[in-house]
Amino acid sequence: MRVVYSICARFGGSGIGYIAYHAACGVYRAGLLARLFASSNAQRDVPASLIRHWGIAGRGIKYLGAKDSTGLLYHIESTLFDLWTMTCLPHCEIFHGWNGMCLYTLRRARQLGAITVVERASSHPHTQLQLLCEEYTRWSVPVRLPMWNYRRSVQEIDEADYVTVPSIFVRDSVLDAGVSSDKLIEIPYGVDPSRFHPASEISAHPFRAVFAGQIALRKGVPYLMEAWRQLNWKEGELWLIGAVMADVRHMVSGWRALPGVQFIPHTTRLPHFMQQCDVFVFPSIEEGSALVTYEALACGLPVITTPNAGSVVRDGQEGFIVPIRDVDALCDRMQRLRDDVALRTAMSRAALERARSFTWTAYQERLVTAYRDKLKARVPRSHIESAQ
Repeated sequence: MRVVYSICARFGGSGIGYIAYHAACGVYRAGLLARLFASSNAQRDVPASLIRHWGIAGRGIKYLGAKDSTGLLYHIESTLFDLWTMTCLPHCEIFHGWNGMCLYTLRRARQLGAITVVERASSHPHTQLQLLCEEYTRWSVPVRLPMWNYRRSVQEIDEADYVTVPSIFVRDSVLDAGVSSDKLIEIPYGVDPSRFHPASEISAHPFRAVFAGQIALRKGVPYLMEAWRQLNWKEGELWLIGAVMADVRHMVSGWRALPGVQFIPHTTRLPHFMQQCDVFVFPSIEEGSALVTYEALACGLPVITTPNAGSVVRDGQEGFIVPIRDVDALCDRMQRLRDDVALRTAMSRAALERARSFTWTAYQERLVTAYRDKLKARVPRSHIESAQ
């Protein structure tokens, strides 16, 4: 079996490039990787001989795209990347591309007889658009959601043989859009326990909650801040780690005035900061399966989050699952974990145990097994065509 993997991102970088890195490493170590396409490369574990990328040009386009609020440059880049990948596509049994970046290559792979897989790392585009539009309207923020790639993403999901999804939330959103359950492959993401683990020693400190991710409407941050304001603890700290996005920038000055609130810019020292905290709070409105929830579990933190975060947290075991936009529920669960040390300790132990089942090695094994299962179960297209 030969697998071609494609993502228009910095392979081995952060975000989706980090997820793709772990996926492709698993495929490579299984001896199945025929080619990897990326916009640029930031790692050395997968040999350069197997990778095709745009190098410095790819990084430059990504940098400019991040500054473009319309999303047009991102759409142009993704389309050009897809056309380039299509023309370079080698023969393979499985083609795996990231959603919004592989429509033409997917079609070419099908022509060559390959099984086609699309990675959907967020909720279905329909669900994603609905939730984000609701949120922007709710907070009277002008709706500026890039639509250039919307139709393309939906087409890829519809045309692919299979769609990999990382969580129940994403799976349900794709099913709600009318996609057959037979097409879906649910594989949760993972965590690196060599980086994320409890601290060997923790100094005495007030009860400390932490959030990590973009400080944005999509992450549900305004609800967390309102909950913190209502709790009004005289002794307690809330750390918010990440970049402040434009859609909440006008709210930040009021949040900074709340007692115990500390903003920490995006950092590579996330494990260090998590290890100094007592609970992780992540009230996201829309995700796929947020990596920070896995990382918090691996640090032994009880996690308070929403179903829409796509986490592997089980309500009442490793933390609490609360409805989106529910300030009262956030207040209640944070208060319970602050007051009940025994509960917090039990959930911390459960979090560590849960994280052990979701390492990147486990993710890689599940992905490679899924490839082999789908190839084994495949009915040759020639048989289908003759039957028709």
